[in-house]
Amino acid sequence: MNEEIAVYIHIPFCQSKCYYCDFTSYVNCDLKIEEYIDALILEILQNSEILSTRKIKSIYFGGGTPSYIDPKYIERILDVLRMFLSEDAEITIEANPNSLTFKKVEIYKRSGINRISIGLQSTYDEILKSIGRKHTYSDFLKALEDCKNGGIKNISLDLIYPLPYLTLDKFSATLDKVINLSKNYDIKHISIYNLEIHENTKLEFLLKEGFYNLVSEDEEYEMKCMLEDKLQNAFFYKYEISNFAKKGYESKHNLTYWNQQEYLGFGVAAASFFCGTRYKNTNNIDEYINGINNGNNILIEKEELNKLDLEKEYIILNLRLIDGINISKFRQKFNTDLFDIFKEELTYLFKTKLIEYKNNKQNIALTKRGMEVANLVWEKFI
Repeated sequence: MNEEIAVYIHIPFCQSKCYYCDFTSYVNCDLKIEEYIDALILEILQNSEILSTRKIKSIYFGGGTPSYIDPKYIERILDVLRMFLSEDAEITIEANPNSLTFKKVEIYKRSGINRISIGLQSTYDEILKSIGRKHTYSDFLKALEDCKNGGIKNISLDLIYPLPYLTLDKFSATLDKVINLSKNYDIKHISIYNLEIHENTKLEFLLKEGFYNLVSEDEEYEMKCMLEDKLQNAFFYKYEISNFAKKGYESKHNLTYWNQQEYLGFGVAAASFFCGTRYKNTNNIDEYINGINNGNNILIEKEELNKLDLEKEYIILNLRLIDGINISKFRQKFNTDLFDIFKEELTYLFKTKLIEYKNNKQNIALTKRGMEVANLVWEKFI
């Protein structure tokens, strides 16, 4: 029986650059879409020998804005990957509300896509405008309707907090709107990300120059508590630090990352993890296209992880999950006992009440306090 693997496809094209974004994406680059897709498909074919030894359990189209490009390109990519697919594969495409249409949803569904992740970010138009989003809340409602009419039964939403002009009351109202919508639409998963302010982004400049302000740390903490209470009361259970899902609708693709399982990334800036080695493609679209077409090296990173590196990374990734590290699975995976290697670190974290036992001492997970200072916990294993 073939082992399973996940596949990530990077579609870097966008209508415009959001003010907070530091992902590899390109605006006003539509003339390169076709040659980029040709190169991406060629990269997949160049890795067909690896794919033929695995079954693809999930495909994730990320970006950029995958819904921005003509859906015929998504169809072409899936036609190539279809021969390697597991029967119950989860196939996700990221979409912005203003670039998603009923016709696109129809084509996605016909191509095998069974999960759509919509970048909502906020339900307030003035907040969306303040961060450079091109859609409105009305666009989002139409996108939901298009997904419903197109037969998509698994919808994920993205929200961000804090944001300019986002108050506690507005955040509460946003959560209430999303929860109410989930009763009539197939919203099964919600990702709520804490805003990261990256260097050289427009948002960094606007905040630094005093054009925008964000809520205080205390109010931000209130938002965090509020979202957890509201979503869990609405039966979206928290299974990872930033992710909530209805039971059975956890993201298979993201769980691949957090469980340190193998995945291949295709496209510019795409990352892979295979046979204990991490790889990353060039961030430059021209270098990527030319490299693929001419058989040149497109990697900018290649790191072979030794056993200790893998063990440390596994702990950090698993601690993102609410269930934490399964002690028995760690032993099976690495043929060694967790406490034999990290006794000092674990003793300290237990003593400071940043981690705790769960599931009758079968697992070790972050405490509520540990989640609030997760970076300090992970530093113990870096």
